[in-house]
Amino acid sequence: MNKKYSIEVPIYSSPIEYLIKLNQLKDIAIVMYGGVPNSPLNGGRNNFTLDKLSLYDRFFFSLTKKQLSRALSKFYETLAKANQNGISFRLAYTNMFISNEELNEENLYPVNWLVESSKKYGVKNGLILNNKLLENCIRQKYGDKLVYVSSCTKYVSPHKILTPRETLSMYLEDSGKYDFICITPQDSRRENLIKDVLRDSKGGIIAICNSYCSNNCNSYYHYEHFSKENKKSLLTMGMVGILTSSFAFVVPRLPTCSAFRQAFRKMNIKKTAGMQLNAGIVNFKLGRGFGDNLIGPLVSLILKFEKNLPE
Repeated sequence: MNKKYSIEVPIYSSPIEYLIKLNQLKDIAIVMYGGVPNSPLNGGRNNFTLDKLSLYDRFFFSLTKKQLSRALSKFYETLAKANQNGISFRLAYTNMFISNEELNEENLYPVNWLVESSKKYGVKNGLILNNKLLENCIRQKYGDKLVYVSSCTKYVSPHKILTPRETLSMYLEDSGKYDFICITPQDSRRENLIKDVLRDSKGGIIAICNSYCSNNCNSYYHYEHFSKENKKSLLTMGMVGILTSSFAFVVPRLPTCSAFRQAFRKMNIKKTAGMQLNAGIVNFKLGRGFGDNLIGPLVSLILKFEKNLPE
């Protein structure tokens, strides 16, 4: 059954039982997303965060083989429970830099798992993609058996901060090639751009409602850093290496990256999500980071908005 609104939420950001309950609402579909533990195809967030999965015996950032095995078991157990209860999953394989050698059976196994689970439970799982080599490989093998989402991490440049006009042009160029396009955190706060892309788009548009990325911060370098770091296995990368790399990346960006200021503020999505609703957005995303657990307030805001719509 097609529902009017969808909300993408990070895996482990809220209890699965709560998400299942929300997914039973008439007009709201919950969609989970996240990366595979320790996969070199992951992007968007460092692998050592494990998408906030907590392991009781993990004291540092690296993993033992037993810990990785438990993380993978929990990952597939969570996906299966979601699919069993009508919640689809989108795999965030958004690494910028992927080689032919990485398109191997081990790295692509999760994609096949999603396809088989879709058949078993009658939901349509999907992928969030950035890299064209990976995308072409998956499309050639699985075709329309998956939902394809163009990642917000695509719409950046190493040369400069793109203007809203430039990103709008990129969205519309990709429009129709994907089931959904996720606009950048910055564009998710721009009402006029949202209206323009919704008016001219040939496919679904997803907006990030817990956006806090600064307009003066070139997010390309964040995604580049995460993509490169995720090539290093947590089984061999020690705490010192992770801390050194993170420190070297963070310090020069302290003046421009708003994440450091957001850490000392309370996240309130009401203003941004309310604007998005009024602009016509029906597909929402809670990005990984501050406010990713605010699914309850977002659902309440949507239901209130829907109730107040004219007959």
